[in-house]
Parts: sequence; C-alpha cells; structure tokens
Amino acid sequence: MMGIAGVRKWCVAGLGVLGMLLLPAAASAAPAAKIEQIVVKTKAPKNPEVTFHCRIPRTYRSADRLEYRILVYFGGRNTSGAGEAQGGAGWAEWADRNKIFIVAPGFKDDNYWEPEEWSGPALLKALSMLKSKYRVCTTKLLFYGFSGGSQCSNLFPAWKPAMTRAWVSHAGGVFHTPSTRMRGVPGLVTCGDADIQRYIISRRFVENARAKGENIIWKSYPNLNHSVPMESYRLAREFLGFYHRRHLEDLGGSKTGRAAEAPPVWIGDDQDQLFYPVKSAQAANIPLEDRVLLPSNEIALAWGKPAPVRK
Repeated sequence: MMGIAGVRKWCVAGLGVLGMLLLPAAASAAPAAKIEQIVVKTKAPKNPEVTFHCRIPRTYRSADRLEYRILVYFGGRNTSGAGEAQGGAGWAEWADRNKIFIVAPGFKDDNYWEPEEWSGPALLKALSMLKSKYRVCTTKLLFYGFSGGSQCSNLFPAWKPAMTRAWVSHAGGVFHTPSTRMRGVPGLVTCGDADIQRYIISRRFVENARAKGENIIWKSYPNLNHSVPMESYRLAREFLGFYHRRHLEDLGGSKTGRAAEAPPVWIGDDQDQLFYPVKSAQAANIPLEDRVLLPSNEIALAWGKPAPVRK
C-alpha cells in the first residue's frame, strides 16, 4: 500500500491527514436516542395509516441558531422503518455529529415507491407534523435507500427536486426517467457487480442521467451480490454529509453563493477504482462511461484509492 508521503504528491494540502480515514473505525454500539412515531392516514388500500419513525439526534437543542437537516431513510421493501430509525451501521453517530434527524417511513405495497399518488403527500404531511414540534428544515432534504428503498430514494427526489439537497440509491432496480429537472441535484448510485440485473439497470441509468446533465457519482463493488457493504454506507455518509455542510444556508446559515453542485477535485476510474488529479493526463484518458467526478477528498477516499505516483 502506498505511503502517505507518496499520496501527498498527488493531493491538495491536508489529504495526507485525511488518509487516516482509510483505517476501519472501531466498532461501537449506536447511542441511545429519542425515537418518536408520527402516524399519517392515507387512502391507499394497504396503508390506511402509515407510521413514520423519527430519530431525534442526541445533539438536538431547540435554542440552536440553525435548523436541523432531515435524512429520509428508506429501508428494503415493506420494512416498517423502525430498524432504520435506530441508526445502525454508523448512521446514529453520523446523524448526531451532523445534527440530522432520521425519518424512516413504514410504507407497504400499493406502489409506494411512486410518490405522486399517495406516499409522497403522506411523507410531506409527516414532515410538516415533525416541523410543528422541532426546528427542522423541510425544504432541502437528504434521501437514502437500498434495495426496494433505493427506488424511493431517487423517485421521491425526482418528484420534488427543489426540495432535495442530495440523494443516494444502493442496489436499485427502478430509477426515474432522467431529465433536466434534476440538474443541480447531486446523486450517488452504488451497486455490486454480482447483483447482475440491478447492476445493469444502475449503469444504464447513470449513463442516461449524465447525458441529461444530472450530476451522478457512480460506484460499483466487485463480486458483491444483493447486499449493502459497510464501504457503501461510508461512501453514502461522506457524500450526504458533504452536501449537508456545503449548504448550511438551507438551515438559516449565512449565504455562501456556492453552486448546488460542487466542482470535482478528483477524477475516478470505475474500472480500477483509482482516482487521479483533475488536470492529470491519466484523468483525461478515462472513458466517459467509467469517469467519476469526486468533489472532495473525503468522498474520494471513501470511493476508492489514490493512483500510484508515476516517477
């Protein structure tokens, strides 16, 4: 493995220190937190009442100057949302550190992944009820989903792109039709290449979405079937956290004038899982279908590894 000294030759100031992020985090139990339930009535046959499980970060203070961000977390198909709201696999610590509420819907069947009919309005109602009690931002949301939930985590943003700050879909089998409406809404799509059908669908979506000007980061995981590796969770959190912190004006912070999308600082090659400096000859030679624009050092390190230094 290349040493930190070699990495510095390729990196902007500070990446050597960030290289420590490559080390596995010590396992720790998710901290206890307050979880509340919000019940919303709908006209969907199998969903007369939908329960939304809401995790309030341990760091919540009603007197804080800024509002709190919301992550809408969709689990696998027909999950109750109770497990996702617990914040396992590192989500609880991340949410506490970033002052983010986790809202996990408990939808069941009735084509709930299509938000236009009933599930979208139900989510908006639940968020409105949450806002009546807590200082949360309901106008710029984060979305995450895996498997069946990954359908929701991209279809809901496509339904309300103006309300979306960033979204992530892992191992998805259904995606929105790419359009210019989603320009300026950063997305991350990940999938294992052994999850063959979903991998093909995901690759095709990313290619078509980029052709429409959508900003999509793509990451495949070699020899991974239909499951969620810890590396995928880590990349998702770095990605969502980056755009959360980049746009604190959503929460009442000072306006920075930053564009919704961040320019790349690294270019990744999905074939070898290595990233290169933006202006390097190696980056210029990466085929478009394998080219990944990485907007931060942290995202780059979670996505892959720095390319070896050429002497």
